[in-house]
Amino acid sequence: MTPTIFHSEHHRRLNVLAGAWRTTITQLTADGSESDRTTASDVYSWMPSGQFLVHEVDAIMGGQRVQSTEIIGVDTAAGGFFSRSYDPDGSTHDFTSMIDGINYTINGKAQRFAGHFSEDGQSLKGEWEQLVGDEWTPFVRIELAKCS
Repeated sequence: MTPTIFHSEHHRRLNVLAGAWRTTITQLTADGSESDRTTASDVYSWMPSGQFLVHEVDAIMGGQRVQSTEIIGVDTAAGGFFSRSYDPDGSTHDFTSMIDGINYTINGKAQRFAGHFSEDGQSLKGEWEQLVGDEWTPFVRIELAKCS
């Protein structure tokens, strides 16, 4: 469900994610070289209130199926977004993010993402890093292509 009227310009910016995406995930080694490649689906849909975007993930990583749900909200004071991811092992992770033009960044305690949308908003490419000890190391490269 896509709102016809957005609560704020921040909600409108977040709408670039709404829809179903076909995702390619490339595992990265600590030195940044490519390893295994898998696929996933990412579906972003607005809650009926139009205040929150729900992100459903269905992926294969490390030979295991990973399904998680993320709820994304708008932080109008900071000009960005906040989210909480609910993972299959029962853990949760909190993130803040920004969409600035075509650039999309996500920051959490142990993971972060930097990527960019295509000009038409039909693809998103970027890399996740994870904190290992005191150092940020490459984790995965993702390429999302919008299905709808």
